[in-house]
Amino acid sequence: MKKLLSLLCALVLSLAAAVSLAGCGGSGGGDGELTIWWPGSTVEMQAINQAKEDYEAENPGVTINIIGQSTPDFFNAYLLAMSGNSAPDIAYVDHVYVQTLAYYGYIADLSQYGCDELESKFVPSLWEPNLYEGGLYGLPMSANVLVTVYNKTLIAEAQNTTADSITLPETYDELLALCADICDLNDSTTTNDPYYGITLPSGTGNTSMAAMSYLAFVDRCGGDGILSADLKTAQLASDASKEAAHKLAELGKYAPQTFSEAKFESGKIGFIEMGPWKIADYEKYSEQYEWEVGYTTAIPFEENGSAGGTIGLYSLVVTNNADSALAADFVSFITANDTYQLAFSTPQNLIPTTVTALEDEFYSGDVWQVFIDQLDDAVVRPGSPIWTDIETELGTFLTNLVQQKVSSEEIDLECTALNNRIKLALNDIY
Repeated sequence: MKKLLSLLCALVLSLAAAVSLAGCGGSGGGDGELTIWWPGSTVEMQAINQAKEDYEAENPGVTINIIGQSTPDFFNAYLLAMSGNSAPDIAYVDHVYVQTLAYYGYIADLSQYGCDELESKFVPSLWEPNLYEGGLYGLPMSANVLVTVYNKTLIAEAQNTTADSITLPETYDELLALCADICDLNDSTTTNDPYYGITLPSGTGNTSMAAMSYLAFVDRCGGDGILSADLKTAQLASDASKEAAHKLAELGKYAPQTFSEAKFESGKIGFIEMGPWKIADYEKYSEQYEWEVGYTTAIPFEENGSAGGTIGLYSLVVTNNADSALAADFVSFITANDTYQLAFSTPQNLIPTTVTALEDEFYSGDVWQVFIDQLDDAVVRPGSPIWTDIETELGTFLTNLVQQKVSSEEIDLECTALNNRIKLALNDIY
């Protein structure tokens, strides 16, 4: 019996070693065929086509098929494909769904293929969102982070100074006061197109951004998230969550009722929190409407407080199937390579996820440095299996706060009610 057990153990170890070599830690992908779902625009296809060509050249026994997909539909389409056994081997998904897919057992733990050995190659705040209960379920491919963008010209008018002499707020109270000063510039000439201090992501179509903003506000109020670290306990009734809600409602008095990027671009709004994909637009519109744009990391709510800004991140996941080892090898091949990272990110003004790609000349200069610095204060959306429910609830709540549909006296009670609804949803799955 002992001899038989020893033989079985040796066989298991041998198989494990073979799997590891075929995956992220190995020297090649072996033979096989892979299907990848990838964002379908021409710019987004350039990186994957280059990686496909290079990988197939290095691994003549491998064939890679690329299917273009609409990014907003990825998650639901992927779930549907899972139920019909037609899922691709690799998919490009919003990181917030990584834990959901892992929870349901749809995607592979890449640690078993040695991909965890790649950790040092990636920006830490972009690596961590792919972890779940001790496993690694995705590798980060492209990112963005929200920073504070501001209108120097409008702030200068409110402060009665010049654009190069403005004083930026360093706390929430200073931000609130400056937003009020900007609104005080309104008179009879601006009735049909008033100035606003800030715009917040409220209203239809802004659910995702609203949820991200709420998370950032909770972080800046000293909170440690809206869910516990294990994602099983709601924390929306915490003091930090309630304080965040009050601050959003207060700022909402100086904001349009719905998120108004166009008004910011035309020079009518002082502050907006936005990602790097808008850099080129702000250069164009600030010149067109004659105002000067500035960038800074998120404004903390108290002196030396947190300056948390929410990240957007897309990762590559591997479907649990017979080709998972080969898929894991290709995922590591493309994500850990600066050439493909830069080919994907730079045309779209996105942030690459490897440490060395961020050192590329494209990301030099004061503006990009703000976004890179913000990565050190990144707030991650909790990848709960009920994230879609949470996001919807937060989007509605933030909209009601900004539109002054919740009185100051009601806010704490609304936070508790929101917490209870999320708690019930969590109880259904845990």
